[in-house]
Amino acid sequence: MVETAVPKITPDLWAGGRRPVDLSRLHFVGVGGTGMLPVARVCAERGFTVSGSDTRASEALKALARLDARVHTGHAAENVPVDATAVVFTHAIGPDNPEIRAARALNVPVVHRSAVLNALMAEKHRSIAVMGTHGKSSTAGMLAFALARAGQKPSFVVGADLDVPGSGGHAGRGDFFVAEVDESDRSHVGMGMSVAVVTNIAHDHPENYAGEKEVVDAFEVCLMLGLHGGGTLVLGVDSPGGWVLASRMARAEDGPRVVTFGVSPSADWRLANVSTEGARSSAVLVGPGGVEYELGLRTGGAHQLLNAAAAITTLHALGQDCGQAAEELRYFDGVVRRMTPAFEAAGVRVYDSFAHHPDEVRADLAAARSLAGEQGRVITVFQPSGHTRLTAFGTEFGKTLAGCDEVVLTDGVQSVAGALLKTLSESVNRAGGCCRHVVRDRTEAVARAAAQARPGDVIVLMGTGDIAEAGQALRTALGDLLPAAA
Repeated sequence: MVETAVPKITPDLWAGGRRPVDLSRLHFVGVGGTGMLPVARVCAERGFTVSGSDTRASEALKALARLDARVHTGHAAENVPVDATAVVFTHAIGPDNPEIRAARALNVPVVHRSAVLNALMAEKHRSIAVMGTHGKSSTAGMLAFALARAGQKPSFVVGADLDVPGSGGHAGRGDFFVAEVDESDRSHVGMGMSVAVVTNIAHDHPENYAGEKEVVDAFEVCLMLGLHGGGTLVLGVDSPGGWVLASRMARAEDGPRVVTFGVSPSADWRLANVSTEGARSSAVLVGPGGVEYELGLRTGGAHQLLNAAAAITTLHALGQDCGQAAEELRYFDGVVRRMTPAFEAAGVRVYDSFAHHPDEVRADLAAARSLAGEQGRVITVFQPSGHTRLTAFGTEFGKTLAGCDEVVLTDGVQSVAGALLKTLSESVNRAGGCCRHVVRDRTEAVARAAAQARPGDVIVLMGTGDIAEAGQALRTALGDLLPAAA
């Protein structure tokens, strides 16, 4: 779930405010977004009247419409129902949006998505907020999957599809609500929760945070305000920011119960014997008193084992059967676009990656290298997420992207300046990598990647934008080029 925009709209109601959001008749502006769609879906499944608009149609929005939600293509003032109880936005929406202006004219409360999510979570006795710089979607997906397989019928909001389009949100009949909570615009402050999971902390979202200290500060405020009495914080301590937050929580008066996890020897729940080979990974999770659980995942990458450790540690805090959960996670296929297989053509395997931070790029490329093995190469088509992020992290992006064999840089909906793309390509080459192509058009970019590929290679389509939609063009290019080269 990535919003990463500077707040431009002042909401009438917000998470943690004294006046609750009336959920009975909601209109979502930008309803197809990865953060908005699962919230809208839960509202529709709960029986509330839902409408929304987005710039284009999609299979996920068709699925929402089948729940009797009214979905409009394009933004227009007349899309807003006159009897709406709230108009919901994210900070990807500007204040000049015609539906925001219409809501103001109709005196309909304008609320951020987080306020609606907070109201939904408050309806359940056991709410789990999954936060952190990396791994939120995967960890939240693992928790929802394990609880569902245990017969708990959880509600969940995950900022990625679990399988079919639109599957990131569900209104279950059980007591648990698993929610991925976004810190990008500081809207996590004010959210209420009975259990908080913070996977890790690093400097991210440079539009809204000057550095890592500000990110840690915001998490501290969020937790001290939002954790219900007797609540538990499950905290990853491998990252420096996570360790700082753990130290602060330990010193806090009336702070929450803190349970830590990681590969660090000081963690309460410690990963050991970490191994990843191809599309599978395994480890032993050692808990208090020497209890051990064997973790085996059908998703590659050591970082996914840390996400699994976060999920098992959380389930232990919730009093669930961790042995059963560890066994169920062996059948979890991961959430969509987190180094998930897209297709194979002419002996080349293609994977989708949502990585948009140097740490995430490094982790996914390590997984890709394991998939490629000793003989295959890793080719990455990278689509940066915006000029602010690229300016802040460009040098680190260059170093991490140098870890693959070939890089093709492209643009997308963010319209990154050509000069910045060229600077990034130079950074990749200086770091010892190979970036020979900077191609703004994504279709041409994947064609360049296909031209460099050979059987046994892995191509990664990486970025938060529309790069995954170039998959069909890549499949066609591979089919056209590789037989001719054989």
